[in-house]
Amino acid sequence: MNGRGYPMFRIDPVPIVLFCAIAACSPAPQSSAKGPSGPAIQTADQNAPQAEITAEKIARDVVGRIVRVTEVGDDSSSTDWTFEVDEFKLVKILEREATPTAATITVMMTTRNNPGPGEDAVQVSGKLRLHYLRKGGEWVLTTIENLTFRYTIGIST
Repeated sequence: MNGRGYPMFRIDPVPIVLFCAIAACSPAPQSSAKGPSGPAIQTADQNAPQAEITAEKIARDVVGRIVRVTEVGDDSSSTDWTFEVDEFKLVKILEREATPTAATITVMMTTRNNPGPGEDAVQVSGKLRLHYLRKGGEWVLTTIENLTFRYTIGIST
């Protein structure tokens, strides 16, 4: 107590400084109101549907699909390649074009069969163009266009 009968208060500056530092480093609250940053937010939202179509999604979506392929160096003969669930697939997305309801994605893909003993090992690789439509909030693969997807044959032991 001081001489006047009132308790004496002392303010410790450390907690105040810590509070101010934490408040300054925290992200600003997001507003739903459109302001000067409205167009930037809209652009980000337009790209969001594209981000849903990942390399992993493409590898799943092609399963059961058939693509007409030719052998590397021999365009005279062609065969159908059916993507299987258990085959190796490597997908690299090269290009994306999208609207809110449709997307076209160009990929470089490599896949191969799982041959048994004495069977031919087949590897298929090259560029594919995949066409997606948005249906019920989901991206659905509609067609696969072969750009340079070709196969090679080897012997499995």
